[in-house]
Amino acid sequence: MLALVLIAITVALTLRGYSFYKLSLDDRPEHPDYHKLKPEGLIGNGYGYVAALLVVLNLSYLIRRRFGGARLGSMRIWLDIHVFTGLLATTLVSFHSAFQLRTPIATLSTASLGVVVLTGLIGRFLYALAPSNARERLRAALDAVEAASPGARDPLKIAIEQQPPPNIPANASLLRSLLAIPRWRRVGRKRREVIALVLPSKREMSPALRTAAAELADAATADARTDGVAALLRSWRGLHRFFALVMLATVLLHAGIAWKYGYRWIFA
Repeated sequence: MLALVLIAITVALTLRGYSFYKLSLDDRPEHPDYHKLKPEGLIGNGYGYVAALLVVLNLSYLIRRRFGGARLGSMRIWLDIHVFTGLLATTLVSFHSAFQLRTPIATLSTASLGVVVLTGLIGRFLYALAPSNARERLRAALDAVEAASPGARDPLKIAIEQQPPPNIPANASLLRSLLAIPRWRRVGRKRREVIALVLPSKREMSPALRTAAAELADAATADARTDGVAALLRSWRGLHRFFALVMLATVLLHAGIAWKYGYRWIFA
């Protein structure tokens, strides 16, 4: 739903000013909406101030993560809103600038916002990649295999435990977390191989055992990457937070300079 809202807003803004934005910089002053859609104009300036407000609201996710409790809502919902407000702020900044960067402060603000959005989208992917309740899922999968093939649980558990995931400390650096990716991927592949060696061939399996074996292979692979993805997500989140603070400083500086020189939107 949020993605559809974002697309609808982008399309609406594009249709509203397409005839202006497609013109060259020399031809834009002749457009009838020039004084509205230019960065200092009523509409263009409004895009910028709304984007700045969204940036501040966007960082409330960090406060929720640090100090909030369950009573404030699900973290997944907060994360989705965090992503939505970040992308919407980026869209509004593009239209606020009229797709041109004329000052170093504007360039720095836009570049920092772009880096934050990029690192945030990658972080959202890592968040989705991180398995939830992997240990419980693995135990349940072993129980399902035992129910379909009595006596198979213990050999499978031993075989899986003989392929331990890499030991990645909670405070591992981003570089160390990235370097560990091939190792936990390799462990996941080996776990699948040992599961296939312990169990009968697929032709000899019953339908129930075949389903349970497939789930066990997936659960064992997810368990192998649990610690690695968690460490990677923590270190990546720190990088994203750093760029977010840089972005906030540049956006506030940009808005403060605009305010000082009289570009105050409806507050003028």
